[in-house]
Amino acid sequence: MNVIYFGKIADVANKSSENISLKENSIASLIDFLQEKYQLALDDMQIAVNHNLVSKSDELMLKETDEVAILSAFAGG
Repeated sequence: MNVIYFGKIADVANKSSENISLKENSIASLIDFLQEKYQLALDDMQIAVNHNLVSKSDELMLKETDEVAILSAFAGG
């Protein structure tokens, strides 16, 4: 799947996008991958699938054709 990085996460990853293949294409597996590869904390990121924000606790299965955006967490206020 195509994963696009924005904000501070793009800086940490040192890239703006990459293609990722996971054994299980789920939000949980993607989060595990990002935490292991880039040492991102769960609170550091928001996830959008095909331009729609999703909950990190969703049991959403991802498709190879999905566009997944990893955004820096939004500041509240």
